[in-house]
Amino acid sequence: MRLTVNGETHIHEGNGSVDALLDELGANKAHTALMVNGDVVPSGKWAETQLKENDSVEMLVFVGGG
Repeated sequence: MRLTVNGETHIHEGNGSVDALLDELGANKAHTALMVNGDVVPSGKWAETQLKENDSVEMLVFVGGG
C-alpha cells in the first residue's frame, strides 16, 4: 500500500499495522513517537492500528546526545 512517511512516498508490504510498518522501517520502537493523519497513536495501540492506502505517517525518533 502507498503511504506518506515523514513526507516521502513509501510502499508498505507488511500486514498493514503501524507495528508492521515500524518493523519494516527498522525503527527503534522504544524511542519512537508516531502520528497517523495528524492523530497521535500510542505505542500500546500500534499492533491494532491498521493503515490505509494514502495515509500520512509522521515518525519522530528520539536520540540521546550531549
